[in-house]
Amino acid sequence: MATDPDSGLRGEDPADSRLDLDVMDQLLGLDDGEVGLLEEMLGLYKEDTPGRIEAIGVALAEGDMAEMADVAHAVKGSAGTMGAPKVRAVAALLEGGGRQGKWEAPAGELLERLKAAYGESVAALEAFVAARKAG
Repeated sequence: MATDPDSGLRGEDPADSRLDLDVMDQLLGLDDGEVGLLEEMLGLYKEDTPGRIEAIGVALAEGDMAEMADVAHAVKGSAGTMGAPKVRAVAALLEGGGRQGKWEAPAGELLERLKAAYGESVAALEAFVAARKAG
């Protein structure tokens, strides 16, 4: 997966720009081409990720870099599973910064980028599911 947090965002079609289509194919393949499993996984992603992003912010505010890195790692993993490369990349930057004590950008800025990327990923996933349902 790409490590550039802005990779995968050039272009207008959400299915092409914000999602890893190989992952989408794999997820659809697990459900014989249907979207039921993907919809269930998207529901869990939407249920769990906002709380994790909030926990990253709390850990940053408290200066608990180990906790922040652990939660960012979890976000990175779920984003990888959902085929959301930008979320995965920004979470990786947060995780790495927390573990190494060196940031490529200010942590607060990365957190805002993570929030935005998450919102974009949900929109792209919902559009992908809707397009698949429409045939």
